Amino acid sequence: MSSNSNLFSVGVWWVWRHRNLSCLNHEVWSFHIYSLADVIKNALSKHGTVETIERFIRWNCYNQSCHILNVDGSCLGTPQRAGFGGLIRNYAGYYLSGFSGFIPNSEDILLAKLSAIYHGLLLARDLDITEFVCFTYSHLCLNLITGPAMNYHTYAALIAEVKDLLSANNTAIIHTPREGNQCADFLTKMGASSESAVAIHLAAPDGMKTLLQNDAWGACYPRG
Repeated sequence: MSSNSNLFSVGVWWVWRHRNLSCLNHEVWSFHIYSLADVIKNALSKHGTVETIERFIRWNCYNQSCHILNVDGSCLGTPQRAGFGGLIRNYAGYYLSGFSGFIPNSEDILLAKLSAIYHGLLLARDLDITEFVCFTYSHLCLNLITGPAMNYHTYAALIAEVKDLLSANNTAIIHTPREGNQCADFLTKMGASSESAVAIHLAAPDGMKTLLQNDAWGACYPRG
């Protein structure tokens, strides 16, 4: 595909995208047609005589048409501090609310990731959002939540509460690669560096706007 074809295709897509954002959400996003055209060009390019195939990841990579909850948890810094975070957007990427939190006296990544899912589901409930998809980076959390009850697991009570919250809504929990979860990662780092058990962010925190815009545009990132 030629560079002019890329540019034309991206331009047509942006006209459609801008119309939807304006009509449905009353939003106006700045255009980055040339940047997105370069991403497409690089994704389709061949290097040398051997064709290389890279997997490109974007937010909402399964094209869900409902609300999207992204969550994450991690242990960061020295000494390590456990933090978690997440946010809820509509299918077009419009920010609705987010949260972040710090778990004192813990360096347990599993606890941080389970706490992120739990508090994300609570936030959806408080916003009266009953139909949504929850994306998490943790395969282990997925297995614990979707698998049979494990009554003797260290976090059995927390897992059971997550299961109850999921069963009360029209909700699916799905794995996402790290590259598609960058806004949740941003809030996780904010939580780990704070002293707040749980903080609700009614507006997007400073520094996250560019990540939100990139996700809403459908920007793709090569998987590391």
